Amino acid sequence: MKLMLIEDEYLLNKTIKTYLDSKGFEVVAFLDGLEALENISNGFDLFIIDIDIPKITGIEILEHIRKIYPTVPVIIISATIDMEMITKAYTKGCNDYLKKPFDIKELELKINAFTRCVTSEMELAVGLTYNKNTQTIKYNKELITLTSHENKFLTLLTENINNTVKHEYIESAIWGTETPHLRQLVNRLRNKIPVDIIKNRIGEGYIIA
Repeated sequence: MKLMLIEDEYLLNKTIKTYLDSKGFEVVAFLDGLEALENISNGFDLFIIDIDIPKITGIEILEHIRKIYPTVPVIIISATIDMEMITKAYTKGCNDYLKKPFDIKELELKINAFTRCVTSEMELAVGLTYNKNTQTIKYNKELITLTSHENKFLTLLTENINNTVKHEYIESAIWGTETPHLRQLVNRLRNKIPVDIIKNRIGEGYIIA
């Protein structure tokens, strides 16, 4: 499981990384938000973020995460007792909050709880995997960044493997109405995904088979 840690206190950052590495996690650690932001698309399964970090706030980082990873777990760690700030973190999409100082084993327990919720990756083709829980697709372990609509479309198809998903259903689920944009969306996805997995059933819909 690949984790991103953003914590500006050097000793705490090193302690968390060393401990979680020893437990078998792959931890990519950063001391400031901007450096983390440059690497945010590199296929993470969970994020651990301090709110008060240099250059860009944890809340702003959280907003960027949710644009790329709609459902990947995010744990906020912070010394703040400001309920308005904590509420904002949950509103922006954090899944859990851990107040500093904390026992590192408690952090591990929270991570393990989310780990149990993560489903196994689905192999769509050689080197191409899709994680239903995190709604992310990777080719040779590299994350392929999708828009919200592209992600919804791919989720619909992966939830109906080997079954044709009708045009009307896709349009309703993504746009809420009939639209001419579906074909354009499919073309964009085909350009992004190196393997041709999306098949067109003329007059019916689309299928991954």
